[in-house]
Amino acid sequence: MPQEKRQSPESRTQRFLQTLVIFRRSLIYQTKEFFQNSTLHGVRYIAESGRPIGEKFMWFCFTSIGAVTALVIIMSLWEKFQTNPTITGLDTDFHNQNVVFPTTVVCPDTAFDHDKTYEKVYNTLANYDEAQAQMYTPFLRLLTSLNFDSIRDAKMLSQSIPQNLLDAHTIREWAFEGHIDCQNVFVSCKYRDEDIPCCDHFEPIYTEHGFCYAFNSRFKSTPTEDVKTGAPHDLYETDKKWALFFIPNSTSRIYIFSNEEYFGSDFNAQIDWSEPQLVEVRISKKNTYTTDDARQLSIGQRKCIFSDEVKLNYFPDAYTFSSCMKQCRMNRAIKLCKCNPPFYKPIPNVPMCSIKDFDCLDEFKSNITNIKDCLQCELSCSKTVFNIDKLIKMSDRPESLGVLVEFLTWPIIRYKREVLFGWVDLLVSFGGIASLFLGFSLLSGVEIIYYFTLRACCMVYKNRQDLYEIEEKIRQEPPPKIDLKLSLSLHNPRIGDTPTSAVLKVKPAEESVGPNQRKHEKDYSINTKNYYKTPKVLPDYGYTNKSKNSWTTYNTSQYMP
Repeated sequence: MPQEKRQSPESRTQRFLQTLVIFRRSLIYQTKEFFQNSTLHGVRYIAESGRPIGEKFMWFCFTSIGAVTALVIIMSLWEKFQTNPTITGLDTDFHNQNVVFPTTVVCPDTAFDHDKTYEKVYNTLANYDEAQAQMYTPFLRLLTSLNFDSIRDAKMLSQSIPQNLLDAHTIREWAFEGHIDCQNVFVSCKYRDEDIPCCDHFEPIYTEHGFCYAFNSRFKSTPTEDVKTGAPHDLYETDKKWALFFIPNSTSRIYIFSNEEYFGSDFNAQIDWSEPQLVEVRISKKNTYTTDDARQLSIGQRKCIFSDEVKLNYFPDAYTFSSCMKQCRMNRAIKLCKCNPPFYKPIPNVPMCSIKDFDCLDEFKSNITNIKDCLQCELSCSKTVFNIDKLIKMSDRPESLGVLVEFLTWPIIRYKREVLFGWVDLLVSFGGIASLFLGFSLLSGVEIIYYFTLRACCMVYKNRQDLYEIEEKIRQEPPPKIDLKLSLSLHNPRIGDTPTSAVLKVKPAEESVGPNQRKHEKDYSINTKNYYKTPKVLPDYGYTNKSKNSWTTYNTSQYMP
């Protein structure tokens, strides 16, 4: 028993090797069967027995060229499907679109109130000490325009202030204590050629640009959070004027963008206004929306994200490119410095950055603001862009000053992004190319899998003994003899005779010149007569009966050459 146990693993190994050998033989057999019975163009001639090597090689070349050509075209179609499967065209159905006036943000260069900041510092941080109030006030003023570029300056100004006094409020709350009031930013405002109270429509917002006031904004800022505003201001084609007019009280930077976006450092100022100036801005609206058919494509293929497709953690209302970029910067700051900068939206359960965290923010500011770390942010599938088509600045009329933001024409054109090359189109293209060059179809693929998996394995277990015999016969078969003679050989076609080889020798016919024949011409009449005189005998093809019968012997009169 111990000896049998020692030999059993060896026998199992041998049986496994034998199974591999006969499986290889089964694969070879199934390959020949597939080539002979396949509907693919040209492959049957490659494995067909009896055909010359040159003809097999020719068909192999033709089939290979067709396969390579089909593969190249299929790869180009796949690249097109991955990179450019959509098309953007004009949509003139302007009656169904809702025209929202663009968000207009006014950021004064001086975002703090001199008297307000001094009084706040004098009553709290300085404890009614005028000298200390003069020393501490610049820090509070800088907080109203705090960003990553001024973090180091804010850190230096705060070193003279006792830490326990600063910890009484957050940095964001200190910034709100000294910001400029709306009444000191605007003189007057008009919307659709009607007077409106400025501070009822311009909401305060606190971002990387400091303290600003926004008309038709998605949010407004408070010392503890960013609050969502109400419904946006719409426009109608029957309005008397499609414009907003306001007079700033000091030098300001003005931003104009879509109401869908979330204001931040991604935006640049289109207008720098200073007194006394009259700036007229004529804008045009370009809206691009995407049909629902594009949802079958991936985000990377269509290069946009639907508003309900991705839910942002800090801006869950609707996806936009600017909110995604802002959340990306917030995540980077929280990851690197373990706190949220004060000019960003406050987040529950995440501490607000304090003075001691300013060194970290200043050290990693390039990493936080690097847009290459936010490549996952794509444009929104419904995006509105306002272009400035005409900008007029006049400073020679002191009696006329202010900023006019007006539509140049009523928006009558939208852009529609739709699927040009979807999954069905890709499948049809693949099938057409494969069928054109190879005669390939989906069932041909199933047939290939069937021949080389299920059929080959079934042959191993069902016809195992036959495969053993075929393999043994091929091993014992002697190699074919190689004839190195350069002479042309003749083989006796009659079965049963010993095959012989000889050099073909042709005896030239004797020349005889007749009365009507030239010397250089030969007379073939003798040879023709011999064809009719010599009886023709067909081979018996294995018949053992050597007797004369009507199936193997023909008379001269019955044979026609």
